[in-house]
Amino acid sequence: MDYSPYIFLGLGAAISVLGFFLKRMKEEIDVIKARNNRLEINQARNFEKIMNLEKLSEDRREDIKKLFEKSNG
Repeated sequence: MDYSPYIFLGLGAAISVLGFFLKRMKEEIDVIKARNNRLEINQARNFEKIMNLEKLSEDRREDIKKLFEKSNG
């Protein structure tokens, strides 16, 4: 069973092209992972800000109730 050198040349070229596209896909996936990581961090930061704002608005609401009770009571 003697193989032609063109078969090995074709296999080498096919593997090279496949490796190129796999490397490109990996780079794209890495970029998407980095973006996703930044989005998750920003989402957590926004969630904390919203929780803090809700607490502040509830505290202000309670203060306004107390002031209203003092002025009417």
